[in-house]
Amino acid sequence: MKHLTIYYVFLFFSVSLYAQKTIQIHKVTSPITIDGVADEADWKQHAEAGNFIQTRPDNGKASTRKTEIAVLYDDSYLYVLGIMHVANKEEISKQLTARDNTGNADVFALQIDPFGETREGYDFTVTAANVQTDLKLSQNNSYENFNVVWDSEVKLYDDKWIVEFKIPFNSIRFPKEAMDNFKINFQRVSTKLNEESYWNPIKPEVDGFLNQFGSLEGLPKITPPLNLSFYPFVSVVNEKSPDGTSKTSLNGGLDVKYVHDNSYTLDVSLIPDFSQALSDNQIFNLSPFEVRFNENRQFFIEGTEIFDKGGYLYTRRIGGVPINKNNIELSENEEIVKNPIASNIINLVKVTGKSSKGFSIGVLNGITAKSEATIQNTETNEFRNEQTNPFTNYNALVLDQTLKNNSSITFLNNSVWRSGKDYDSNFSALLFRGYTKNRTYSVYVKKAVSQKYFSDQKDEFGHQYYAYLSKVSGNWRGGISANLYDDKFDNNDFGFLPRNNQFSVRANINYQNNNPKKWFNQYSVGIDHSQRYYYSLFEKEFAYYKLQGDATFKNNSVFFGSFAFIEKRQDFFEPRTKDRNFNKPAQLEYFAEYQTNRNKNFSFAGYAVYVKTLNSAIFSDEFIAGYGLRGQLGQHISLYFSQDVTNIPSNAGFVTRENNDLIFGKRSVKELTNTFEASYAIYSKLSMNLRVRHYWIQVDYDDQFSLNTQGNLDRNNYTIDPNDFDDNFNSFTIDYTARWQFAPASELSFNYKLGANLFNNQINSGYGTNLKNTLQQDNSNTISLKMTYFLDFNQLRKL
Repeated sequence: MKHLTIYYVFLFFSVSLYAQKTIQIHKVTSPITIDGVADEADWKQHAEAGNFIQTRPDNGKASTRKTEIAVLYDDSYLYVLGIMHVANKEEISKQLTARDNTGNADVFALQIDPFGETREGYDFTVTAANVQTDLKLSQNNSYENFNVVWDSEVKLYDDKWIVEFKIPFNSIRFPKEAMDNFKINFQRVSTKLNEESYWNPIKPEVDGFLNQFGSLEGLPKITPPLNLSFYPFVSVVNEKSPDGTSKTSLNGGLDVKYVHDNSYTLDVSLIPDFSQALSDNQIFNLSPFEVRFNENRQFFIEGTEIFDKGGYLYTRRIGGVPINKNNIELSENEEIVKNPIASNIINLVKVTGKSSKGFSIGVLNGITAKSEATIQNTETNEFRNEQTNPFTNYNALVLDQTLKNNSSITFLNNSVWRSGKDYDSNFSALLFRGYTKNRTYSVYVKKAVSQKYFSDQKDEFGHQYYAYLSKVSGNWRGGISANLYDDKFDNNDFGFLPRNNQFSVRANINYQNNNPKKWFNQYSVGIDHSQRYYYSLFEKEFAYYKLQGDATFKNNSVFFGSFAFIEKRQDFFEPRTKDRNFNKPAQLEYFAEYQTNRNKNFSFAGYAVYVKTLNSAIFSDEFIAGYGLRGQLGQHISLYFSQDVTNIPSNAGFVTRENNDLIFGKRSVKELTNTFEASYAIYSKLSMNLRVRHYWIQVDYDDQFSLNTQGNLDRNNYTIDPNDFDDNFNSFTIDYTARWQFAPASELSFNYKLGANLFNNQINSGYGTNLKNTLQQDNSNTISLKMTYFLDFNQLRKL
């Protein structure tokens, strides 16, 4: 993972008022060999002192060590040279890691914005161990799963290390005409010096990252060859389910990528295979809201940055839980013997593009097959099938136009069409993000509408309105926002919204100092206030007032802290009944987190949250804490262990209904998560990764109450045993992956996944007993071997 500073500056996106550097690019006069030696005449003639400037630890000062750079080109490639001088060879950190993970190694990076519009860029990073990372950059984010084919080589010397890049023009988008607005920057990270520096200074107090690049001059119009590539794959997958059944399958498929006119990219995945996707972090959900899981499938996380606009799209819906999985009606003597938990994906298509006039488009389409549950009559032994999900088409469309001052207007449309009688849905939104000329102030507004179309009932339309006005540059920053979801708004067919029916306002102000003179490299302090209302009744749900701050010390350790007062609350969702509320007490929340220097071979990070509950006979104080230990053993091995603990001695939540009463249970909650990760890199193209996670929760109910119409809990006369609702849940997963990149963009990978769950009401059992019993449960596991091969059409037609 790239170092924290580059992500930190992505949070801001304005235009720098500082002078920009310029570097000249030259056409090669003889072939360049990518070997880390840099003995070609072109390199010797054009290498120049970079005069890098620190971002940390001493922001604005010259880099401690000298760096030389040069940029060359020919008709097909961009060549980059970096010569990083050091005091001695021991100063070079050269940790081996998997691709797209820099670890604690020294780094040299090229960052470019070919259009010069400060809206889209690329990052090509190489460590001193020749591990590659490539990122797609936007105004305020970075995307790690941007993977293209390029070449690099590193060579270490006693007083320096040298890296050479060879990047195909086919790997990036750029203007059709002469590239006279091409922006560029270079980054160097010296781990043992705790130093990060840039050729063109990146100033944390300046709003933006892409806008702080320098200029590349001398690059003429480039006409790249046909950009068409194929990624055929074959896999062998063995899957064993908890009931002991096993299935082995031989799968094949094809991914195709085509770039038209260097502007529009078409990605097609035929018969996609996601058998090697990382296991989800399962939890036991006590809340009334859906749990959101990360998207771990490669097709949906590579080249999808345009679909992130507005935060409305949730691609886990494609191939997700069948819509009627839990709505099966059973007759007497019937039981469900098979009920798929996911829909099968038939094919996926993705088109993204950007014109020279700042117009961007994105289209994402996915089709899933129908799924059916199998039901058995235990008396007659007859079987029948019932459809749980129809043939379904998912479609997402994004149209985005750049405006003056790097402002933008965006139109979004997400639709889901289902065959048969199940409802269809449509979602549309219009977004505008504007900036003043000097980028001191920003306004961001959104208007969205959700639509559901039914065959047997009235259609439903819902609305969202959002506005945010902020000051985005200078040491003092802040803003005020308002957000409204009405009670009909629902974009969950192709999005994720835990709840609707709310109106919220928020205001915050923050002061940041990036050049303190004593103990800190930087620090910031701020205040934050928010209020939320249950919109349909316009009842105030809650309000909080928060004081917060963070600081980076001279030794590169980091501290975060906050204090918040949370007013008495009305929870309108815990009762699981429309317009009923549950009163919760006021609280004081204390938070602290400390991280040691992550550039060391061993580092520690820990946090603690203490919640003080005010004036409550049922709700107690709460304590949440966690820590992580990170270690590097030599050049090849990295280890990480984390533990998170939650201890809530007493609170209350909904458990059941009795007659017309809502029954709440008084409970204690203990939660523990242990995660262990290990990676072993034999060399930069062959690595192994192991991840083991155990999640454990115990919920102990010791009393029960009825919720009255005022939102308080009353004693009742029901003979309900609260122990009947006790929960003891464990989730244990193992993910092991070995990858060998045997040719450019071609890979052979082995994957093993195991998942085991244990659920009972033994709330007095200890950790060791639960771990042992979980491992003894019938588990699901998947073993897969997959080979993907990269084929460039231009190379194929030479055969």
